[in-house]
Amino acid sequence: ANMNENRNFWRGPLVRLRPVEQADIDAEPTEPDTENDRLIGSIDFPLSREANREPDLEHAKQIGKDDYLFLLIENLDGQTVGFIHSHDCVRRNGTFKYALGIDYQFWGRGYGRAAVMIFLRYFFRELGYQKCTTPIYSFNERSIRFHESIGFRFEGRIRNMIYTNGEYFDELYFGLTKAEWDVIEPPLALKRCVARSEEMPS
Repeated sequence: ANMNENRNFWRGPLVRLRPVEQADIDAEPTEPDTENDRLIGSIDFPLSREANREPDLEHAKQIGKDDYLFLLIENLDGQTVGFIHSHDCVRRNGTFKYALGIDYQFWGRGYGRAAVMIFLRYFFRELGYQKCTTPIYSFNERSIRFHESIGFRFEGRIRNMIYTNGEYFDELYFGLTKAEWDVIEPPLALKRCVARSEEMPS
């Protein structure tokens, strides 16, 4: 379905973005994918379901404040394949950042790109933001190539910002403006209508 035919903003041809539910918080923990954790920050101590539940509930309460949005990515078979979230949203400047995580077994199927397109469309077209920035650790070549393929531009390197696997790595910044987004995905052609009373002679 093209975007004009799709009646659900949060559903694309490959994925839907959905809120975190109580069942997600209560679910039994799966075997952690620590290499995926490394890509988004750090390998943490393994914690029990009980130890995780309280921070999960606190985290859920923050969703919606200051345009912080955390959504799970579900494929059209109903499998949860990852997450996407905004952070550091500054309305005054119209700037925001986001992070994406796709579970390893679902890599290479287009789910990440499909989720990012919905997410950026929302922030640029519905919330009125004008600039997206995403920091990427310099060892994460897959994410660098992914963002370049969408149209993000490399903006800078901050040295020695993350410690993992026994060494320090740089943080690379990639950015996308709303003007650049409008070229990647032109907006819907919504018609401006005229009220009958506007056409009456005054």
